[in-house]
Amino acid sequence: MAFAAVVSVEQILQQLILNPADAVPKSAMESFHVKIRSLQSYLEKMYPVRRSKRDVVKRLESEIRETVYEAQDLIEAFISSHNSQPDFLVNLKENEGKLDQILATAEEIVGSVKDEQPTPPANAETSKSISRATKNTKIVGQEEDFKTLSKVILSKTTDLQVIPITGLPGIGKTTLARSIFDDKEIGERFPVRSWVTVGQDFNPGEVFSKLLASIQKGDGSVKQGNAEHLATQLYKSLQDPNKPYLIVVDDVWDSVVWDRIRNYFPNRYNCSRILVTTRSYTIAGNVKSGFSHTMKELNEEQSWELLREKVFGGGHCPPNLEVAGRSIAEHCGGLPLSITVVGGQLSQEIENESYWKIVEEDIKIAADSDKETAYMEILAQSYEHLPAKLKGCFLYMGAFPEDSEIHVSKLVKLWLAEGFLMENGSSSFEDIAEQCLADLLDRNLVFPLKFSSNGKVKTCGMHDSIRHLAESKSVDERFFVSVKKVSSQRSQLHHGEAVADTLKGKHTQSQRRLSVHKNILMCMEDVYESAKLIKPARTLVYAGHYHHHPLPYCLVYDWLRVLDAVRVHFIEFPTQLVKLIHLRYLSLTYNGKLPASLSQLTNLLVLIVRRYPKIVIMGKSILPVEIWYMKQLRHILLTECDFPNLPETQTGDSPLLENLQTLSAINAANCTQEFFKNVPNLKKLGVWIEAPGTVSLYLDHLQDLEAFKFRVLNPIPGKEIYLERDLVFPEKLEKLSLSGCSLPWDSLNNVGKFPCLRVLKLRHFAFQGPEWIPVEEQFPKLELLLIECLDLEYMEIGFASCENLKSLIIKNCYKLEEINEDEFTNIGTLVSVELIGCNHQFVDQLTEIKNRLDEDGKKLEFGVHSSWGETTSPNEC
Repeated sequence: MAFAAVVSVEQILQQLILNPADAVPKSAMESFHVKIRSLQSYLEKMYPVRRSKRDVVKRLESEIRETVYEAQDLIEAFISSHNSQPDFLVNLKENEGKLDQILATAEEIVGSVKDEQPTPPANAETSKSISRATKNTKIVGQEEDFKTLSKVILSKTTDLQVIPITGLPGIGKTTLARSIFDDKEIGERFPVRSWVTVGQDFNPGEVFSKLLASIQKGDGSVKQGNAEHLATQLYKSLQDPNKPYLIVVDDVWDSVVWDRIRNYFPNRYNCSRILVTTRSYTIAGNVKSGFSHTMKELNEEQSWELLREKVFGGGHCPPNLEVAGRSIAEHCGGLPLSITVVGGQLSQEIENESYWKIVEEDIKIAADSDKETAYMEILAQSYEHLPAKLKGCFLYMGAFPEDSEIHVSKLVKLWLAEGFLMENGSSSFEDIAEQCLADLLDRNLVFPLKFSSNGKVKTCGMHDSIRHLAESKSVDERFFVSVKKVSSQRSQLHHGEAVADTLKGKHTQSQRRLSVHKNILMCMEDVYESAKLIKPARTLVYAGHYHHHPLPYCLVYDWLRVLDAVRVHFIEFPTQLVKLIHLRYLSLTYNGKLPASLSQLTNLLVLIVRRYPKIVIMGKSILPVEIWYMKQLRHILLTECDFPNLPETQTGDSPLLENLQTLSAINAANCTQEFFKNVPNLKKLGVWIEAPGTVSLYLDHLQDLEAFKFRVLNPIPGKEIYLERDLVFPEKLEKLSLSGCSLPWDSLNNVGKFPCLRVLKLRHFAFQGPEWIPVEEQFPKLELLLIECLDLEYMEIGFASCENLKSLIIKNCYKLEEINEDEFTNIGTLVSVELIGCNHQFVDQLTEIKNRLDEDGKKLEFGVHSSWGETTSPNEC
């Protein structure tokens, strides 16, 4: 991808110019940098491109990509001292000559497309946030499907019913199943509900594990074990005849999947139901136990209603856009996914009539082919219309396996390390990455899966058709290739081909990034040998399952900048790793101490080290003291361990790790004044102590701290930690999580004063005592409160304190009997309450409050679960 390649090289050059080594020809670097910046500017100005100019622009992009890749290879080989300076300058000059020709062509193309480009609206929104919880999710065109399925699911038939939902890709099978699964009436009928997405890479253990995790959500952990053991646990968890269950098995590609799991869903003759979504009518015929539902395409009016909903969120369409809008909707073939993606595209230009006409032209031409080709061509237009800066972000998503749940925090760190995002004024690279993800969400190319406690998107995913688009475009543009093992039968089902089943051929061997997918265990030798062929790789990502035993790994890439190997268990530290001097992102699972030579990785931005099994080592650090000299580090995430002491000799007055933003999880004993002076810009910090004892926390030294987590690993009820200093936090603190402290409730009064605190999580005897009555006007901005495993008997939160509370979660507080009703009912902002494992007296009180609020017209989401996650008051079927 041309733009990503250009920005990446621009950052390398900028770093060399700002911090030149003795051998670096600075003037040559500066000259080359100027031309790269010009190229970057031209690429930004080319989009969106009308179809008449698209082939010309694609050819230019290909030339740019290849020339810039060549330049990157030259520069990084020189940095690695593989070339002498005279040879380097000759080669660079030759490459610069190619750039001059490309720049002339680029200038001409930009001039020719400028007059044809749509003019953006004057009041276009420029700032978005991934903290937008959800978009409007109104069901359009599936109302009759919903009624039909609901009637069958809620019927009095006592036998276990298996109901397949079939239809074309993108027709909304999963959306329909989700609307059934989340429906309030259906939720009341089925106290036990669980959802699992299977996909093409069927893994029995993973399927059973996900089903158990969904059923046992109050348990706090997913049960481990082999597939048979997990399946037996699943079977036992569904045995209660008084608790009918609803299971959704989403995206089934092979009858073998159903044959493997069907016997672990017991028939207790209690009206239980299973929904199975599949594209295959053969599979539907094999699994159904009576009724089968086939989805139809939307008609023209439904298509227009859905498009309008996705663009305007229920608002009116301006008259000047309606003709083009109806035409676009009509040509999307009645497939909700196509309409949704095109709607996300149009939502970026809701006042730009000329842009809508460009989209209309593209969709009409794409639709003029057979049905499946048209479907993928329409989705492909969403990629063609992306701004240059978003293309790399979109293609990167294709590196993750199908149906992956991708953590936003990890994605942001990977994008940071890749270097294909531009710096923008005062915004950090992390902020820019979050903004890019928000743009992809707005365009409906990515969808949110889970939300964090502060309302931001925590994990995200992609529809498999869109993911296939990203994967195929990545291979075409030498951006990313995936190594995986997929059977030929399943490959044929998936759009007629499997991308990069094996790594053979010159085109594949020239890829810049490599993702090794989750089912490599059975073909690891083939993967290892094939991966070695990709010499220019800058990225190696091991995606999918964690392997508890060592796998052969490949570190033959001299220019590697991203190594995401946290799912690979290293028995010995690979000595080749410290020779990868371009490395910017390193994650791995390793139980030993990292060597001092790690400090040779002077460009490292992200370091993630996990241990398996999880063992806390007291008084020792797995990190070398030399970590303090790795000045570029921005994020360090560890399994609980000590951080090395400060080096005995320090030169200068500057903080040693002044760029560090995230540090987790380190021993509280490390948190001295001197320590925090050398990490002054931390935004997220996690600390721990083994057992209750004396603690000194100098957090007031961290003026930019936004999130703090403190945990006593082995709490003792009734035994509090001793604070040598009062709990004093910086005023920017937004999230606070405390566990095992056993502090008196009045010590929380200082925390309640902070103006920015939005999330408070109190777990496992964080505070002790029968009553919590906050001082008035405390917690003015608090939006989420989580209370878990405390000995509270009475609490008083409401309008006088916590006046802006939106969500309250109480888990396993068995002694809690009462809340002050007058205060609680006056929280005007409250939207959800969830009770897990609470005593019946308290549940009854909250239920009565909820019913009164319903009568007053106030909507409140209210969930009650036992400690194992099932609803405590199931209805008879």
